This record gives sequence, structure tokens and C-alpha cells, in this order.
Amino acid sequence: MNSLLSLLGKDSIKVTHLERIYAGASTSENFATDAISAMRQLDSDVAWRGVWLLKRHARKHRLPDGDLIRLAQCAEELPHWASRLNLCQLFATTGCPQAARESLYPYLVECFANRRPMIRAWAISVLAGFRDDKKYRKPVAAMLRETQKDPAGSIQARLRNLREK
Repeated sequence: MNSLLSLLGKDSIKVTHLERIYAGASTSENFATDAISAMRQLDSDVAWRGVWLLKRHARKHRLPDGDLIRLAQCAEELPHWASRLNLCQLFATTGCPQAARESLYPYLVECFANRRPMIRAWAISVLAGFRDDKKYRKPVAAMLRETQKDPAGSIQARLRNLREK
């Protein structure tokens, strides 16, 4: 049984509690698989917790391409704004494997159109990594041009960050 599912499914969880869950579970060799499995079984309004754990893990550990591909394939199951934000932040950290781009691209386009500037900002951070792929070069360039006109501070900060890379 996946112990993360019962831990993440509680009614109210603060980030400090997620940190404790991460500290206890992240050393398992099945951590990413368990987090993805739990995320997919949770209600959509709390599934972000599993994505948060994976994002936290990706800060210090490389997530295997297979796990990133699985995440991209199930992204559409994560409509909640917190899931979108955390998933975009995760892929901005890890990059998107070539084999996952076709699955993730439509989700990122939806995130780019989100009313929340922070989600749009992180979506463009991931989409910018698609510029090296001729299939996505033109639409991503158009989205980047569009973001330059966006007055939201979070988007302008992400653009500055992208230019510095």
C-alpha cells in the first residue's frame, strides 16, 4: 500500500507538514513512483500535494525521465491552480524530456492562458525550454512576445530570469 496516499489525503495539510512527510518518505527508492501514484488517486483539489513533494525532491535529486514522462501524461488530471503552479515549477526545474513534450505541451498552453499571472509566468518558463524543438519554436516565440506585453510583475520577473540563462 502507498503510505503517501493516506498522509496526503488528510483534510488540512500545511507546508510544514508536507516538509515532514517529505523528510520521512523521500529516502525510499520508490518515492517518486509513490508520489505520482498518490497524486493520481487524490481528489483534484488536493492532488497538488503529491506534485509539491515531487517538486521539492527535484530541487536536490534528479527525477528520472520515466517519472517526468508519466507526470506529463497525467498532467490533464491536475486542473487545480495549485497543481498547475507546482507542476510548472517542477518542469521549470527539471526541464521536459523530449519524449514528454507532446503530452505536456497542451497542458502548458492552458496554463499560459490561466488568469493567475504566477501560473502563466511558470508556464512560460517551461515553454521556453521547447524553443529548441522546431515543432514548438514558432508558437513558443509568439507566446514569449505576448508575455513581454504582460504588465504582471511575476511574468516580467520570469522573463528577466529567462534572459539571464
